[in-house]
Amino acid sequence: MTNFSRLLALFALCAIFVVGAWMGGPANSFDVAVSDWMVGVRHSHPQLTSLVAVLTQLGSFYMTLGLGLLASALVAMRGRRAAAMLLAATVIVERLSVDGMKLAIGRPRPDLELAPFMPTSFSFPSGHSANSMAVFTAIALFALPPAWRRPALAVAIGFSILIGMTRVFLGVHWTSDVIGGWAWGLLVTTLALWAGRRSAAIEAEHDVVRRHLPPARQD
Repeated sequence: MTNFSRLLALFALCAIFVVGAWMGGPANSFDVAVSDWMVGVRHSHPQLTSLVAVLTQLGSFYMTLGLGLLASALVAMRGRRAAAMLLAATVIVERLSVDGMKLAIGRPRPDLELAPFMPTSFSFPSGHSANSMAVFTAIALFALPPAWRRPALAVAIGFSILIGMTRVFLGVHWTSDVIGGWAWGLLVTTLALWAGRRSAAIEAEHDVVRRHLPPARQD
């Protein structure tokens, strides 16, 4: 991927996030229509609702943070300390940034009386969506061998999409919250990947320069 393609991808993710933050929520007719529709679906399928309530925990704070830090520790034990630090930093920065943006934007959730459980934080962006997208894709990119990265990345994105859909189904998030969360998670991972490659390229350049320097004089 060229630098222009990377910049274009970053711009697209930022645009999706900003549009979701600006136009989504209780004043958006699409968000409200989907939320109202899900009320009827939950009432018609109570057993499915119970199953989805369990599935959604795969994107919880404790699950994603624990999985991300465990993966970082395993990578470090294999001697890849730079990749381990980058993975851990991605997980922590993404989580803290989501918490900060929730407070800054302050979007109310859908009618929580209709939801099976009542989160107390603000709505945008969806933490489960952002957490799962950032952590799962970061593990695929930084913790796995190169031959496994493409299929693992596809699985990671698929699981995150599924987790985000559970948030809308359960009535605890607007659709735009989930889309914004996905965009933010991918944005953080993309920036981390770019930073990691840039750092590796600079280090490689330094190695080349060092190999061509004359040996130090021994006095």
